[in-house]
Amino acid sequence: MRQAAQLVDVARSKLMASLAGLVLVGFVIVHMLGNLQVFEGSDAINGYASVLRDMPIFLWTARAGLLTAVVVHVGLTVRLALRNRQGRPVPYTLRRYRAASVASRTMALTGSLLLMFIVFHLLHLTVGIIDPAAPHGMDAQGRMDVYGKIIHAFRNPLYVGIYVGGQLVLGLHLSHAVSSVFQTWGIAHAALDRLFKLAGPGVALFVVLGNLAIIFAVFLGWVRT
Repeated sequence: MRQAAQLVDVARSKLMASLAGLVLVGFVIVHMLGNLQVFEGSDAINGYASVLRDMPIFLWTARAGLLTAVVVHVGLTVRLALRNRQGRPVPYTLRRYRAASVASRTMALTGSLLLMFIVFHLLHLTVGIIDPAAPHGMDAQGRMDVYGKIIHAFRNPLYVGIYVGGQLVLGLHLSHAVSSVFQTWGIAHAALDRLFKLAGPGVALFVVLGNLAIIFAVFLGWVRT
């Protein structure tokens, strides 16, 4: 009876962690698409940021929802990992990784690195603590100059390296996370299994290439003030 209850609890925790993870995946995609407006110039992306700031209820509700999703996803995945380790206190003397991909074997590592990168990103481009020399002024229309901050950030090779590394970590994490959702939900179909397996790498590639396009376009001078 106790074992059955534990299995139900594990299944529920996996489901909630996957749902919270999907919320974060959705945000990552929308965030990337919004930032692609940097290619349209300062008016487009500054206007986009201004619209969000002009809707404080929506903005803070979204932030609260994202924070909740992060806490739920991280908390439950750590709990599941600890429970799995307690259930197998003696480590394997020989690990066989024939069926497991690099992305699946490094989920704990990439998740931890990704969390650190998110904190860095918020302190850097959102709060502006990390790079005090970055522009914090307004554009000609009196809107916060998000465009200027992006240009300033990605002209610096140090920040370019950090963000490129962050995107590689994000890609690895997304690659396995998205595909594993179908397994967590018990969705299986012979005709769709290949599609499910490709979903994770596909989403990861889409997001990472979009973000890298912004970084390198600025660094190489294709996008400039």
